[in-house]
Amino acid sequence: MSIASSVLARPRRGRLYIVIGAVLAVLAFATAAGIASLPLIQGTTTGVKVVVASHDIQARTVIQDSDLTLASINPTPPQSFTAVNKVAGKGARVDIPAGMPISSNLVAPSGDLVSSSDVAYLPIPKGWVAVTVPTSEQVGVGGYVQVGDRITMLATINTQAFGQSPGRAVVLTVFRDIDVLRVGPSGTSSSGTPTGVVSSLTVLMNGCDAEYLFWLLNNAAMKYELESYTDYQGLPTQPDSKCPGVSSATGVGPKDVEARWHFTTH
Repeated sequence: MSIASSVLARPRRGRLYIVIGAVLAVLAFATAAGIASLPLIQGTTTGVKVVVASHDIQARTVIQDSDLTLASINPTPPQSFTAVNKVAGKGARVDIPAGMPISSNLVAPSGDLVSSSDVAYLPIPKGWVAVTVPTSEQVGVGGYVQVGDRITMLATINTQAFGQSPGRAVVLTVFRDIDVLRVGPSGTSSSGTPTGVVSSLTVLMNGCDAEYLFWLLNNAAMKYELESYTDYQGLPTQPDSKCPGVSSATGVGPKDVEARWHFTTH
């Protein structure tokens, strides 16, 4: 080989080495990128299965089994559910698009009330009614009564209302273990934030007791006591045998109220 041909071969070999090096660099980069993406790919197939919407769910509707499915999500969304039966029967607080994981802040459990904007329905058993009564700081235990609490109702009335003369003021407990279904509304600040004490309580009663309650609200001074949760009785699931339907209420007057509570003899 001549000196000239040897000189020409060296640049060719140099270019070949550069090309091979570039190819190896590209392969190394592609391999590293593939390895880096493995956790993400694995996460979509091996994540925890949580409950998601199988199709669009409208706000303020009761969610059914057919509205839900399970999907693997990684990482697991906060406050999510892993079983369809934990969500079915709850009410949607907001519109939930298809594929979105269902979390506890998106649903109202069993019709429970959090605010006037997220109520799916009031949990009123057959034969019972919801009644709204006024409240305030002095009447309603400083505003501490919340949804799901039980209250006792006291009535202060002058016995002149029952024909007794001279009359006298009498205080009696008239209703116990009354379930609070809803509270509100309260006042709002300029920014829309709730302020102050709520002005009403919506409670669960049978239709006959509701008539007595309205009579007392019109003729007596009412105050409420907040019961300890350890004293709560079970919630009704069937009509009250003493007042089995809304048509059982037939009206009340002073004689009925006196016959039930005997204000004049206390």
